[in-house]
Amino acid sequence: MKEKKIIVAKNAGFCFGVKRAVDMVDELLKGKKEIYAIGELVHNNQVIETLEMKGLKTVKSLNEIPDGSVMIIRSHGAPIDVIEGAKNRGIEIIDATCPFVNKARIVANNFYKKGYGILICGDKNHAEIIGINSLTDNSAQIINDAKQLEDISFEKNIIGVMSQTTYKLSLLKEVVSGLLDGGYKKVVIENTICLDSATKQAEIKSLAQEVDLMIVVGGKSSSNTNKLAEISKAVGTKTHHIEIADELKLEWFDKANNIGVAAGASTAQFLIDEVVNGIEKIVK
Repeated sequence: MKEKKIIVAKNAGFCFGVKRAVDMVDELLKGKKEIYAIGELVHNNQVIETLEMKGLKTVKSLNEIPDGSVMIIRSHGAPIDVIEGAKNRGIEIIDATCPFVNKARIVANNFYKKGYGILICGDKNHAEIIGINSLTDNSAQIINDAKQLEDISFEKNIIGVMSQTTYKLSLLKEVVSGLLDGGYKKVVIENTICLDSATKQAEIKSLAQEVDLMIVVGGKSSSNTNKLAEISKAVGTKTHHIEIADELKLEWFDKANNIGVAAGASTAQFLIDEVVNGIEKIVK
């Protein structure tokens, strides 16, 4: 019987921005009893549960945060009205916005100040995009498929195009091509996809071609993890997206000799290790 091989993607797991946010909260909780976050600090249930045990309070809106308390802005950033509202209530703000997200926020705001029509490749309901769009007075057009270009139009002469930091570069290219094909003469492009996302996406595309089975580890609500699973499936490799090792199933591995493991930017190393250990128990 041929020995089964497990290959873990080199860049699997926490990106710089997520690690920075988690480390900031960990350090802050050592000196403060409670810190509030509006929405999940990162899109990973297991990481959030660990932080909440230490004192992080996850709430749905600013109204749930007491005056004068401490609020951390999560890695996805926050809308400007939330930030201003917190300041007006004497809430101490700790900013853990990912630097790549901050760059995208600046790009969007510059597009707006220059009077461009603004098109963002992304998920209109994602926290990062909601925050970014607030820097354009919520004027940006937001699409997650190039086909949606057929349903939108711009009155402005110059179109500024950018992306959610965790989206696929292929979509950004398709959208720019679609705009040019549609007759728009002046298109300004800012590639705001973060380096880590681009690296992970290229890595899984390559790895998926080398293995019989790909296991992608990360939160089901994580945009970047979902994109990794999509890329692997597009290669034609059998792919399963899981959050924890307990989701592994014996029958997945019957005909797989080479098994790839990749993980999203919000996935802690201990979760990756548990999945690898779980696979080893199944195949060895």
